[in-house]
Amino acid sequence: MGRISPQHHSYKKFTGLLKATSLAGALMISQYGFSAELIDRLVAEVNGAAITFSEAKQKVDKGPLVEVSPFPAKETDPPLQVAIQDLINKKLIMQKAEELEIEVTEAAVGEEIDRFMKGRNLTKDQLNSALAEQGMTYDQYREDFKTQMVMNQFQGREIVPQVKISDRDVQLYFLRTSGSAAENVRLVLRQLQISLPPDGVASVKEGKRSLVDKAYQELEGGMPFEQVVKIYSDNDEARKNGGLMSSLYVKDLAPLFQSAVKDLDEGKYSKPIETPVGYFIFYVEKKEFSGSEEYKKKKPELENALRQEEMGRLLTRWIEGQRKKADIKILQTP
Repeated sequence: MGRISPQHHSYKKFTGLLKATSLAGALMISQYGFSAELIDRLVAEVNGAAITFSEAKQKVDKGPLVEVSPFPAKETDPPLQVAIQDLINKKLIMQKAEELEIEVTEAAVGEEIDRFMKGRNLTKDQLNSALAEQGMTYDQYREDFKTQMVMNQFQGREIVPQVKISDRDVQLYFLRTSGSAAENVRLVLRQLQISLPPDGVASVKEGKRSLVDKAYQELEGGMPFEQVVKIYSDNDEARKNGGLMSSLYVKDLAPLFQSAVKDLDEGKYSKPIETPVGYFIFYVEKKEFSGSEEYKKKKPELENALRQEEMGRLLTRWIEGQRKKADIKILQTP
């Protein structure tokens, strides 16, 4: 009891029944001139399993519009199209859960709902009142709760084991979402500088620009940065040490240079940067995250958010793979 068991009728028989019902309804409308919309009709099939218009319409009217993933629909697509794609993806997960023999007993569902109510200090009467306001019965809620538990178990079996989050990943996520790279990232840079003489004539400036363009082409062609510095730099010390600079924080650089290097990874170089005193190209020799009190405080929250983001990415990849193998028919295009 409680197993997500096969339907009593085959998918094909159920689909055929719906088609027949829709046809009969259409004939009745034609015969008697009814203008009301058909009670239901098929909008999609997933390996023979039916998805009805009423299911998709309910998602659009009452939500949630997306429970699993809208893939391959986009957020800007019509809501009914998004709902149908999400239902297809949900159906794929439920079919896989059945294949994996994932079980959710009625007792387990009851325990989870009791735990949910207790955590929110709700009585069953209060829950029923809240559900009634949403036009939902307790039995419908219980069935949805059970479905969600099945999907959670599927995710724990198929998706969660693939999630690999390192400290480095969390650090980069913090930098990406907080915009605090200037205060938290220490760099070791190499620098190629080609100076412009004060009040230089236009021909000299043009020559210097051609020189820096040539140096950049050498880098693009694979020449090591140190070698490019030794050939093109007009700084004697830089030519000796390959343009190596002392360790510094991103915030220690001029704003123009910060923008050029803050998103570069180790082993990458910037495009030529033009300034009044000359042209610069920077190479990231080493990039370290120094951390901060804010980061330490937020790390568990950041790790959880990044894990959810990665799980979403992996789920979309799983869905994409399943859709290629599945027999999916979309019978209505909104």
